Amino acid sequence: ALAAIPANAKWKSSAPLAAWNNGGFIVYNNEWNNSAGPQTIWADSYQHWGVESTQQAGNTAVETYPCVQKNYNNVQVSSLRLLRNGFTESMPANAKGLDAEAADDVWLNNYNIEVMIWVDNHGQRPAGSVIGHATIFGQHFAVWRAGTYYAFVLGHNETTGMTHSQASLKWLVSHGYIKVSNTLTHVNLGREIAST
Repeated sequence: ALAAIPANAKWKSSAPLAAWNNGGFIVYNNEWNNSAGPQTIWADSYQHWGVESTQQAGNTAVETYPCVQKNYNNVQVSSLRLLRNGFTESMPANAKGLDAEAADDVWLNNYNIEVMIWVDNHGQRPAGSVIGHATIFGQHFAVWRAGTYYAFVLGHNETTGMTHSQASLKWLVSHGYIKVSNTLTHVNLGREIAST
């Protein structure tokens, strides 16, 4: 993913795990894979940020997940009344070799259960296989599963909209995949990047 780095950004960093606390959120470079190429994240706030990332051509494994993160102190899924993210994002238009997607990443039970909501996919395929289809606030998703990993994959790409994490978790509960007693660790909105 590429976003021109503003000359006067309030914060920027090329450190692999750089993090900036802003407004109760964390802007996080999250370049967690040791084989990842160079990446610089910048932000004026948790609501306005971007990343310039260079990842190996043809790579399909996720190397980085630059994101905005909100941490939670083991809040039970049953107590959630509303959990959603509004977003407007862009990736390079018609970029040859781009393999990335924009997605929420919701972690439960101290990183033992992962639930993603993919909204803008350029070449990625979730792990596992399709276990069902969900309609959430009028949007149609294929639901994928691999062990304790779940991905709600939107049937088309969107660069602006709203993700509904609480409703997605409710779907998983109602279909017996997770429990209402599961607890929320954190919620991210960002981009998984494999190749640029």
